[in-house]
Amino acid sequence: MKAGFSFTIYHKLAAVIVALMVAVVGGLALYLSSHQIAAMTAALRTKAATYGSVMASQTTSAVAFSDRETAREVLHSIDADPDVASVVLYGDGGQPLYTRGTASPGLVPAGAVTARVVDAATRIVAIAPVVSLEGPRGVLMIELSTDSLQAARDRVHWLAFLTGLVAIAVGAIAARAIARRLALRLRAIANVASAVAAGDLSQQPIEDPRRDEIGTLAAAFNAMLAQLKQLIAHIQELARKEQDRLENLVAQRTAELDQRNAELQLVFDEVDQGLFLVDIDGTLTRERSAAVEKLLGPVPDSGTLQDYVRQFAPDVADWFALQWATLGEAVLPPELCIDQLPSRFEVRGRHLDVAYKLTEASGHGCVLLVISDVTAQVQRELAERDERETSSLVSRMLRGRAGFIAFHTEASQYVAAIAEGPRGDAAFRRTVHTLKGIAALEGIDSITEHCHVLETAMADGDELAALSSARAVCARWALVTSKIAPLLAVASEHVELMPSELARIEAAVRRGAPAGELLAILDSWHHERVAPRLQRFADDAHALAARLGKGPIDVAVEVSDDLRLPNDHYGGFWTAFVHAIRNAIDHGIELPEERRAAGKSEPPRLTLRAARHGGEIAIEIEDSGRGIDWTRVAERARQHDMPCASQADLVEALFHDGFTTRDMATEVSGRGIGLSALRHACTAIGGRVTITSRDGAGTTLGFRWPGAPARNEALQIAG
Repeated sequence: MKAGFSFTIYHKLAAVIVALMVAVVGGLALYLSSHQIAAMTAALRTKAATYGSVMASQTTSAVAFSDRETAREVLHSIDADPDVASVVLYGDGGQPLYTRGTASPGLVPAGAVTARVVDAATRIVAIAPVVSLEGPRGVLMIELSTDSLQAARDRVHWLAFLTGLVAIAVGAIAARAIARRLALRLRAIANVASAVAAGDLSQQPIEDPRRDEIGTLAAAFNAMLAQLKQLIAHIQELARKEQDRLENLVAQRTAELDQRNAELQLVFDEVDQGLFLVDIDGTLTRERSAAVEKLLGPVPDSGTLQDYVRQFAPDVADWFALQWATLGEAVLPPELCIDQLPSRFEVRGRHLDVAYKLTEASGHGCVLLVISDVTAQVQRELAERDERETSSLVSRMLRGRAGFIAFHTEASQYVAAIAEGPRGDAAFRRTVHTLKGIAALEGIDSITEHCHVLETAMADGDELAALSSARAVCARWALVTSKIAPLLAVASEHVELMPSELARIEAAVRRGAPAGELLAILDSWHHERVAPRLQRFADDAHALAARLGKGPIDVAVEVSDDLRLPNDHYGGFWTAFVHAIRNAIDHGIELPEERRAAGKSEPPRLTLRAARHGGEIAIEIEDSGRGIDWTRVAERARQHDMPCASQADLVEALFHDGFTTRDMATEVSGRGIGLSALRHACTAIGGRVTITSRDGAGTTLGFRWPGAPARNEALQIAG
């Protein structure tokens, strides 16, 4: 069968008619031929039976007297019959009296027999008893050949085949003619129906006047086609009217929309905020407020947000492009990607806040950007921060002028070191970290923030960002210094004295003390009192504990009021001592829930001590916190390929540059610089550091200096 060929109704009708013709003619041929053959077979059997009956009665005397001649004469009469194949006459004793032809083996009768007809392979055998008045005498067996019957059967079959073949041929011709006529009529209907289904309503009605089923179908189709044409014409008329109505409505709505767009654009042009939509692929839409270009500058010719950002904020353009590309890839949640986009820009001296909002404009994802000028707000916040920091500095100066002057002197030295430019050595990192710590305790959050940014830039290896942050630290410190310069001038012209110190000098004068003793006492007044310095650290500890959620804490200061130390010798140590405070609060003291879980009901305690033991100056800080996790210290030491076999190795690791047990750095700790800077400041003036820790009970950090520092003769006398 060829590809694409399909049976049409013509083929199907022809096939059905031919199949029916074959079935009917074939059935009749088979039936008639079988019936005729059966009749011929019955006739042959009857003939055999007749021969047997007649010849048996005529051969009675021959059998009775064993007369072979008589038997021959009687039976010779049927020799002329071509159907007779053999004749055998058996006498009374079973001996053959007459034989003609060859009898079928196995059919010789024995004993008394009855008349019957037997079918052999190719013969019909008639067996008849020869009976006289005295009883049975012999047996006559006549065999008729079936060759003529077979020949007749073959002729009948051949005749039936020829008759059926002729009938089928005639039927096929008739079937083809009938099927063709029916198919042509149906095809005419189908062609018109297909054209109408394809939208061609110009088809003429089908002409089929016959009154049979196909004619009725053609008439019904013509009626349906007429109704369909009327319906289509009606629908077209309605569509034309509806189109006119919609065109008028669209024109009206377009006019209204144009009016609203004009009004909306007027609003856009009047609002102070910059509003514009950006497709996910970074393309700016045409809808935007007039404030956009006023705040950000003209939109680039490319019309992409990435190029726009590169135009007004080139320093963050690459980061912005990376995060926007991540947003377009839809790998991460869009909210997370938006959170990574810059939310504030500084453009031509203006501080601009950017808010991002996902929308579904135009059926696809867009982001609405809202640009707000917050310059006034930022300036107000900066002014408030300046006032807050200035107030904090004034308050701390009033609590201890000498300590405040020492702080400013040390901080200025650190800023001067930072102004020389970022370096990668440990000393520079200690300088930045120490300045960050003392600025935080003095309430100068702006310096703390700039130092933290500088540390982060150095850790990331970003030299440009580090240089920019270093300049910001210096500029901010210059501004802070300019605000408190009058106070520094006043504070440097005063000396703080306790009533006990005045009483002591008065007593020395009254008892006529030598001039050297009096000069030593007066010389010690140039040094800083230790008690106010430690009290300042105690206040800082309270504030830091509250900030980290570990307060309230109990801070004790144990020092005599008349203990003074020369600031020019101990100034660097006092500056670095801030790391001991921050380390004790952040690392040592637990959160309230951790203390309760450990069975500690009393509030955490921090003790600051300063005393003279013989010829040594001893300063200690003790906390009642968790103690040092030496196992964690050993683990981190192994990670840094540092010795960790002995306790001395672990202590050395704890004070090593860059060593920390924290996994993430914060503004308070985690850089691994604080304890290193503290030990360096202590050993730089000839001191040593000791550390004692009790698991779950706290840690004591001690600092001792042997002998007397410069000008300490006066200090010893003053003590």
